Amino acid sequence: MNKKVIIVVIVGMVVVFGYFFVREKPNIFAPILKLSTSIIFQETGGGCGDIFVYKINNDHTASISVSANKEKLNFSTTEKTFEIGKSDGLRVEIRIGEKYAHFYCTDVLPPTQLTIRKLFGKSGKAIISISDVDKSKPQWIGNYTATVILKDIHFVDDKGIDSDIVVDELIFKDVGVGWYPG
Repeated sequence: MNKKVIIVVIVGMVVVFGYFFVREKPNIFAPILKLSTSIIFQETGGGCGDIFVYKINNDHTASISVSANKEKLNFSTTEKTFEIGKSDGLRVEIRIGEKYAHFYCTDVLPPTQLTIRKLFGKSGKAIISISDVDKSKPQWIGNYTATVILKDIHFVDDKGIDSDIVVDELIFKDVGVGWYPG
């Protein structure tokens, strides 16, 4: 009888300690992602929507995107500077995972797309301008361009924890926008 009590107590302690160990570390069984503090994005990128621009890195494992609401932020051909994290209608995001070559500006995503981690712009500046709308082009192919310059962008994860990744400067020059996939 004493052996049974001791075994029950030990099993109970293992369960209790195990619960607290896993509860504090919810991704205990997920692979640990080591991030470089320097991600080099390709020179060219793409875009769509009101203003949505993106770039990916050479091995297609990381991407950065800027999403800006044209009406809320009142864009024009004159550059405007916005504070990241303080401007309603503006979002900067880094995704780290795999196969980002065909992830953006499409209505069909690859079935094996995997995002391991997302980082969100917390602070820094975005300087944005758009071209005049070219009314000779149909809207569905994009009839204006956007230039977005990011400066000193600091990121946080989805829990608000600061990331070591900082984008000192990244330029999206004359990216075709003003169209929607589908």
